[in-house]
Amino acid sequence: MKMTESIFGFWNPTENTLKRFQVLRDALAKENARLELGICTLQNESIQYRCSFNVSELLNDDWQPPIGGLGIAFFRPSPLFLPQYGVMPLYSIGHIAVAYLGVIDNLSEIREKLIYYGVQFDTTNVAETLSLLLHNYLEYHHLSAIDAMQRMMRKLKGQFALIALVTEGKWLMVGCRDYPLSVGRMRNHSTVYFCTDTKMLAQFTPAMSSVFGNQKPDIFCGTAPEPDDIILSNSL
Repeated sequence: MKMTESIFGFWNPTENTLKRFQVLRDALAKENARLELGICTLQNESIQYRCSFNVSELLNDDWQPPIGGLGIAFFRPSPLFLPQYGVMPLYSIGHIAVAYLGVIDNLSEIREKLIYYGVQFDTTNVAETLSLLLHNYLEYHHLSAIDAMQRMMRKLKGQFALIALVTEGKWLMVGCRDYPLSVGRMRNHSTVYFCTDTKMLAQFTPAMSSVFGNQKPDIFCGTAPEPDDIILSNSL
């Protein structure tokens, strides 16, 4: 299977996040050892970020996130060997993390408007801009996480998929517009996966009840700790 850039999200209310990402790591290592993998997981009231060019060394036993898991990841062939790749499209501002793929046509306009309102940027990373935009809706517009995500999805123009992790309320939120995204749910409904690479998703979650690709401007949201709180909607 040819490895491409992909974003991945994982939701489980009871299982250690480490176990799921170790499964992802092992699946990636079988395909290609020269991979760049970045992950963000919810730990206490903040988001922990890790990145490595050596997949086999990432997620070792000395890193133990708490039981009850939300996490997002980005992986691709290592840019050390493929210089056409730019900065990793995964970023955390401490309480919000975003991973994305695709093209956002009005990104410059959004960034300039945030700067006008006094928002300070540390990088030129698109994922940082998305994280700060989501923060703006949460902090200054006093929106709930899902309302902020929906507002951001309406604001963005282009063809893209993104996954956001928010500490407040423990939200994992996924949105896409005219970009393939697969959703997998285990038969016991205890685990939900999101990935832009259907083949990779199916490879390490063979017990999924369903996988489908999405090409519509939909938003998919899930929150811990109750499985019944998962929302699958296309309300945009």
